[in-house]
Amino acid sequence: MDYKDEVNQLLQKLAKVLDLSSLTLDVNNQCLILFDDKIVLNLELSETEGALFIYSYIGVVPFVAKELILEILLEANFFWKISNGSTFAIDKQTRTLVLQQRFSLPLKNSDHFEDDLAVFVDLAEAWMKRIDEICTEAETLIDEEAKKSSEKMYGSWKD
Repeated sequence: MDYKDEVNQLLQKLAKVLDLSSLTLDVNNQCLILFDDKIVLNLELSETEGALFIYSYIGVVPFVAKELILEILLEANFFWKISNGSTFAIDKQTRTLVLQQRFSLPLKNSDHFEDDLAVFVDLAEAWMKRIDEICTEAETLIDEEAKKSSEKMYGSWKD
């Protein structure tokens, strides 16, 4: 069996689970699936590498708390403990954070593929939320520090 046939068979099984009419790789060996109107799951077959890549863009690299977020993501990549076998990267052209995972083909156990995708989608959603929370907290701290600095320089209007 060739890799494209294998992946298309996996996608057909997944389509049934998701109650979709069909899912298949396009002419570029890609397939996109939208979950919960917010998570785009990209599946991309590399026949030359014998691998299926899944990835999801989880947000733009923020200016606020950029170093903190990148440090947290690097920690998550460390032996894949927090990223559950996935890794984080940055798409340099779009300055977007990407969660990605590689599946070697043929799959050793294709029965677990849907479960692996479900875990990946849940992980992408959790990291989107976490990054938003970190950015919100950092913006609040920056606003508070700016206010304190301004009051120190010019005094408070409450005095």
